Amino acid sequence: MALEVAGMLPPRTRVLDVGCGNGFIAHHLKALLGAEVVGIDVTRETSARIRYLPYDGRRFPLPDNSFDAVLLCYVLHHAQDLRAVLAEVRRALRRGGLIVVYEDIPARAWDRLMCWTHDLMWRSRTGRCSFRREPDWRALFASFGFEIVKERPLSRWRNPAYPVRHRFYLLKSRCANAQALPRASAARKTCALAHPAADEDEGRDGRDARRRIVA
Repeated sequence: MALEVAGMLPPRTRVLDVGCGNGFIAHHLKALLGAEVVGIDVTRETSARIRYLPYDGRRFPLPDNSFDAVLLCYVLHHAQDLRAVLAEVRRALRRGGLIVVYEDIPARAWDRLMCWTHDLMWRSRTGRCSFRREPDWRALFASFGFEIVKERPLSRWRNPAYPVRHRFYLLKSRCANAQALPRASAARKTCALAHPAADEDEGRDGRDARRRIVA
């Protein structure tokens, strides 16, 4: 997965991996991009040798406009305050910064069943999951001033143990100096500028670990 993400970003892009889990995706991204990759999650530490910062689930422990890109790999449906997370993403990004999003999409009855079982599995650990379909994600991203540069479906067999429809989004932030908005009502305001086999195993482990993130 790190190789896939790196192919979407320019060299020397400074990346923030939100919900980095064991940190190995961030570790490989650092080598592939030749730039610093910072990981944050709600646990005290991570396994990989990366710059890691514990996250309190509310505000990123990082200054404004400090990253060129943010990675959100199967994280957003676990967020308990999704708008607060996206507001923090917007705050941490420089104008024109990129956002890489991977998400599960409940498109059909089978997908909804898979998402339901996933929710039951993780609810006691991270809280209730909130899955959205493509039009809902597009509307939400637009409300934060994020332009969709690319999007495409991903094979449901990327993880054979969890065969649900996945979707990839590459977004660009049009906001500058946007402050984090702690209340959901405030966050609705738009910007004024309106992993080969080893990688697969790494991605599965990282995906499980990164689900610990809760806003």
